[in-house]
Amino acid sequence: MIHTTDYVLTDEGRVRDLVRRHGWATLVSVTDDGPVASHVPVLLAEDVALPSGAAGGPPAPAAAPRPARDAHGLPDRFTVPSAPLALLSHLGRPDEVLHQAAAGREHLLIVEGPYGYVSPGWYGYAPAVPTWNYVALHLYGTLELLDPEDSYAVMGATVDRYEAPMPEPVRMPDVEGYARRIAPGAVGFRLSVTRWQGKAKLSQDKPRAVAERVVEHLGTDPRYAEPALAAEMRAELDRRPDWT
Repeated sequence: MIHTTDYVLTDEGRVRDLVRRHGWATLVSVTDDGPVASHVPVLLAEDVALPSGAAGGPPAPAAAPRPARDAHGLPDRFTVPSAPLALLSHLGRPDEVLHQAAAGREHLLIVEGPYGYVSPGWYGYAPAVPTWNYVALHLYGTLELLDPEDSYAVMGATVDRYEAPMPEPVRMPDVEGYARRIAPGAVGFRLSVTRWQGKAKLSQDKPRAVAERVVEHLGTDPRYAEPALAAEMRAELDRRPDWT
């Protein structure tokens, strides 16, 4: 992700909140056959009770000390979790084979929060060029496939998470026979995070008055309104009273 230090996100509380609010992710694996990607819903492992009792699973292997600079001479971009951090999801078979999930290799899970186009016409000065603001996480870690009962529990928890706001939510027990019949077509997994990179690109490099104008337009523009992104920018402004 963009290396600009103004945008670095290192608050693990915000990481967990982003996963809870924007739980649609991309799982990326570099396999013997080349890169493989799948699009999956994700849950924080700490929010799910599994039949095995291993809600968060075993802690991720201890990460080796990270060098201050990488092979290109750039500052280290990654954060090591200060507390166990794991995510749960499921793959439709045979994707777990394509990802070589049992090979013990490192996998990448990308969680994307709100994003949107920012017009230079909103800045109130010229010259200027357009950009996109966004919030995103790159989570790296080891992947463990779950047994059938834990897999079923992950699918049930996912249904509960997204059905909860519905006026008449459908739960797995409501369709138990059908759900049990098709469940073997998917397999659950746990990603135990060993390092992560987060960016919240929210116009922090602009004067506060300009960021305020961007927030206003993101909330109201007839073509490019993104209320969720406007809310993220407003929260960032509130977190930084010294932003001038």
